Amino acid sequence: MRHFHIIIISILALFVIAGCQGKGDSTGAAPKTPFLGGTQGLEIKFVEGSPPKEVTDSGTFAFQSIVTLKNKGEFDLNKDQVKIDLIGFLPEDFGASQNDLDDKRPEDNPTARKRDAEGNIIEPTETFATFPSTDGFLNFERSVTGNTVFIFRADVCYKYQTKALSKLCVLRDLSNVKKNDVCKPNEPKTVFTSGSPLKISSFRETVSGKDKVSFSFDVTHSGTGSVFKEGDSTSPPADCPRDPREVREKENKVLVNVNTGLPNLRCVGLTGETSGFVTLVNGKRTVTCTQDLDPGRNDFETNVEITLDYNYQDSVQQNVLVKHLVGS
Repeated sequence: MRHFHIIIISILALFVIAGCQGKGDSTGAAPKTPFLGGTQGLEIKFVEGSPPKEVTDSGTFAFQSIVTLKNKGEFDLNKDQVKIDLIGFLPEDFGASQNDLDDKRPEDNPTARKRDAEGNIIEPTETFATFPSTDGFLNFERSVTGNTVFIFRADVCYKYQTKALSKLCVLRDLSNVKKNDVCKPNEPKTVFTSGSPLKISSFRETVSGKDKVSFSFDVTHSGTGSVFKEGDSTSPPADCPRDPREVREKENKVLVNVNTGLPNLRCVGLTGETSGFVTLVNGKRTVTCTQDLDPGRNDFETNVEITLDYNYQDSVQQNVLVKHLVGS
């Protein structure tokens, strides 16, 4: 009987523990930050064996080169906003034409990494681009004198967007900040940035007058690729130039939009008052804005929303060894 009581007590204890754990998971799972974060946009890879590391010459080894893309950031892409070029070798050497290797689109839209309202992360699915085509093949048709290494590099250009969110502190009396005020205007602020190759960091607010506050932030490049100016049309295609003159004109240019939800906002360093292009120098650019305030205001905090738009280019590379078949 004593053993029976011990078993009953143990079972009840397990139910209590399980109930407590279940409550803890449900209350702690909801996200408390607006973004997942991260420094990646598209993750780019070659499918294992496509291209293979070694092939043979004289048209004896047919293969495909397949690029896989996974959107590890938080901006949804349409497949028409992505283009992929396969470069590094003469197309005719592998039985292809230049058109076979330029301006490929992925098979599906590279949708972004997401998090639902309960905190569950929805991982992105892979999409693919096949060279020369899904039903075509590459094949080294000539005979090489000796084993020769060729470069296979996939250059991927895509449009991307970064979103960032911080807070602006507005008090009725900015010159006499008290301990019990709802917020502090003269201090650095936390800034949240969506997963992407560009970041917003070092958000700082200062009082610059009786009815005026200023804030500044840094636009920083944290990815491994190259940044280019996005097009001027409403929905421009991805554009990462190769011409040296165009590269100089468009490289490291980012479109910045700042919104506080309040009138009379002016930003220094942009081509417009609250929107315009900046040029990154050594991967960084500081933007400073001044916000005029209503003299009859009350104490409050308001969101500062910052959006960055740009083209981004990244690549993946693999060496392919073409081996000579003796007697061919």
